[in-house]
This record gives sequence, C-alpha cells and structure tokens, in this order.
Amino acid sequence: MILSAKLMRPAGSSAKSNTLLIRLNSPTGPVSAQRQPLVLGLALDRSWSMKGSKMDSVIQASSSLVNWLTRRDFLTAVAYAEDVQVIQPLVPLAEKNSVIHRLNSIQVGTSTNLSGGWLHVLRTLELHPIADGYKRVILLTDGNPTLGIKDPVQLIQIAADAYKKGISTTVIGFGNDFNEILLKEIAESGGGNFYYVETPEETGDIFFKEFGDIGTLYAQSIELKVNFPKGIDYLDLVSEVSSYQEPDPEETGRTKTLVLEVGDMRADDVKSLVVQLRPTKKETPPNINISASYYELTDGAKLEQKTIDIPLDWNDDSAKEDADVVVEATIAKTGKGLRKAGTLLKEGYTDESIALLNDLIKEINEKEELAPEVLQTLGFRVSSLKNRILENSPTAAKHLVASASELQYGAMENFPDDGVEYHDQIFAYRTNEDIDLYRCPEIKTAIQEKMKEGYRYIVFNLAKSSYIDSSAIGMLIQVAGWLRKRGGELIVSNLRSSVKKVFSITRLESHIRASETEEEAQSLLKAWIESKAV
Repeated sequence: MILSAKLMRPAGSSAKSNTLLIRLNSPTGPVSAQRQPLVLGLALDRSWSMKGSKMDSVIQASSSLVNWLTRRDFLTAVAYAEDVQVIQPLVPLAEKNSVIHRLNSIQVGTSTNLSGGWLHVLRTLELHPIADGYKRVILLTDGNPTLGIKDPVQLIQIAADAYKKGISTTVIGFGNDFNEILLKEIAESGGGNFYYVETPEETGDIFFKEFGDIGTLYAQSIELKVNFPKGIDYLDLVSEVSSYQEPDPEETGRTKTLVLEVGDMRADDVKSLVVQLRPTKKETPPNINISASYYELTDGAKLEQKTIDIPLDWNDDSAKEDADVVVEATIAKTGKGLRKAGTLLKEGYTDESIALLNDLIKEINEKEELAPEVLQTLGFRVSSLKNRILENSPTAAKHLVASASELQYGAMENFPDDGVEYHDQIFAYRTNEDIDLYRCPEIKTAIQEKMKEGYRYIVFNLAKSSYIDSSAIGMLIQVAGWLRKRGGELIVSNLRSSVKKVFSITRLESHIRASETEEEAQSLLKAWIESKAV
C-alpha cells in the first residue's frame, strides 16, 4: 500500500484556505494460488413487489455469484417477506448445484421484514468459526421495511456494529420504492457498497461488480489520521467518508486530529480523499503528519501501519495550484453535491436541487481544461442527472445518490501506473493446458508482465483448455478489471464446447466478450480502439 498526500497551494499562499489530497494506492495483488476464503450471506427481499422478472433476475444473478465463488468459500442465503426463510444454511461451496437449486425455490410473500432477514444472516456469519475468512452480507430490497425494525437510526447502527465485528454489508436497492438515502447510509456505516438497480436486466452486472470488489480484497478496516499541527486548522472534509474529530486539549474548539474510517480496499485500486484546511500563520510548522493503519488480507490479516510527513513551504506566497488536487477536489465536491441534490429532490425541493446541479456543472466546466477526459465525462454525467429531474423521472433521486456513491473516492478513468505508458497494441495470450487453481498464479504473472510493457488490450486464446474451474473464472474477472481500469479490454477466444458450457452456466459471457477465433477477437479490439480515437 502506498500512502501519499499533497496540498493544492503552498502553505505560505495568500489564499485564506487550502486543500489537502490524500491518496491510497493498493498493489495489483499477490499471484498466490489461494486467496482468503469469502464467507458471504445473501439477504434477499421476496416481498410481493418482487414478483416476476425482479425475483427471476435476482435468482439468476445469485446463482452466477455461486458459480464464480470457489470451493473454499462459504455461503448462506435467506429470503425475507412477512417471515424469514432460510434458503441455504451456511455451507462450503463444495456442491454448487444444490445451492443453486435451493435459490431457485424462492417464492414471493407479502410484507418486508428487512431487519429480520438481515439480522439472521449477520448472526450466522458472526458465529462462523473461520478466523481468516472475509465476511460480507449482500442485502437486497425493493422497498421500505414494513415489519421488524423500521427506525433508520437503528438500522444504520446495526450496520456499524456488525462492521466493528468484521462483517461488512453491501446494499442493493431495486426499483422505485426504496429509501435511497437510508440504504446508502447503511452501506457506508457497514463498510460495503451501495448499488441501484433500476431494471431487472441490470442485476447481473451489479453482482458481477460486487464480486470483483470482494474477490480481490487487499486491506480491511483502513483508518487514516490527519494530525493538524499548531498553525494549521481543520475546516471541512469534502469527501463522503465516515469520520470523527479528536479535539486539541490545549485549545478549545480546535481539532487536533481528523480520523477517517475508509473501510475496505481491493487490490489494484486508488482511493482519494480531500480535506479543507486553513493555515493561520500564527505558527509555521514544518509538516503535517498523516498515518494509515489497516489489516492486510494477503498476509493473514496482519496489522500494517504507514506514516508520512507532508512538508510545508511557508516561504512561497504564490497562489499557484496543483492541477491534480484541483481535479480530485472537484470530483469530491461533485459527489457531495449529488448526494445533497438527491436529498433535496426527495424532500420536494426540486428547484433547489436543479440550482445546485447547475452550480456543479459550472464549476466542472471552469476546471475542464485541467483534465478534459475526466471532467468532460463528469460534466456530462451531472447534466444527464439534471435532465432526469427536468423530465420528472421518478428515479432521479436514486440516480443522484447512486452516482454520489460511485464518486466517493475519486474517479480515475485511466489507472495511474508509475513508469508505464499504455499503448494500443494487442497482446494474445495462448493457454497450453487446462486452467485450475494452481495454473492461475502463473497466468496472472504473465499478464502483469505484459501490462508493465504497456499492453492493455488482450486476447485470451483458450484453444488448448478443455477445462477451467472457478479459480480460473475469478482470474479472468480480475484480469478484465485490471485492463478496463486502464482504458483497455479483454476478449476470450477459441472456447471449446466444455468451456463454452462453463461460460454459459456462470453467465460470464454477459460480462466478458467471447469470440470464435483469435483473429475475430483481434478485429473486434482494433475496431474498439479506432472508435475511441474518433
């Protein structure tokens, strides 16, 4: 893990305030044969409003998730309505077909006892004896609680308490009738993700994205501390992240330390956090101290600590600004603004919500030249969200809150790799045997070496592989994630009938493109590259 930070302006700048950018970079991840076991719990809404295509899509996506997991992972599933039905007790995934069969037995009920289903899964995971397993609940609902615990404060506290015990909660809101503000706060307090599914067709993509997150975890329970020396005052946390302040015992009303509860982080990821501060110039300290502590999951959940000192230049009184900090501050401010706009809209303040979005668009346009590709995309997204409001879309508030969640830790369109210049050449990796748990490390190492050479478009030729297991599926998902973060893509080719069957059963074909031949895959990637250049 790399911890870095910098200021927008020199400490001696004549500006009244300054901005601090803190950035965490996790490594691509180990290529060891076995990752940490996942202990997952599904709490699925089966109320009457889930009837039909909603329930069908959730069952299909859950079944795909089962197939993507390995035999070392564990899963339990409950479905809740007016009561809680245990669909699958917690078991190792040695026999996946029986688990999928049980998932397909879910029938809809009437009410929504969200807390009942969620608490049942939390208890099951808490009592699970495996010490080195990563525990997460995926809570899915399409409405507000009608039975059990309904108080938002209590529900948020449940998530926070569970996370302190090592169990995170991801929340998926489905359709038009749930409270997006509440679900996002549950996810934030629970150390998980918040997703919005507008139509049944999107469900599989959300489960795929969630698996990509939990299947490559690098660090858990990340905590950052920013220590403000005399002469530097804390003003505000721009990024949307849980935090608390430790007061200065020597000066009433002054913050001595800001503690940021960042949560979990997957391998090959970047998290950017933005803090506003003010140099008082009553004193001129030499630096600002920042520390990070976390459990590194690739090393037996070993506690790791990092610390850096950011030097302060008090002699430079210029107003010159660091473009990188300006861009990340703009993204963070936009994320916070989208969440506020969603709240305003939900409370009936439509004009105020639109006015806020207009202000965000104006600021993004003013900064666009600093990072055209990133900020043009961001400006287009905010404009599209504003248009949803103008069109009286009933889901506009949900899209605002979901977009805010996606911008929580910055938005790096092209992943930064020091010393690597990515190009548009295509590399073809050709397997020479079947792929299982023990072959995956060798393949990932080979791909990483090619990425260091600047390759981000890869064809994966499986002509000589008649068998791939769930570890190979996870490996392909991980590699696709690496490439897409860098503006590239993965296409698999030459699938034998036995491998095609695996792709079909796991629905991997919906997320990773497959071609009949390597030549066809090359042509598809070339067309993709040309279209991006236009």
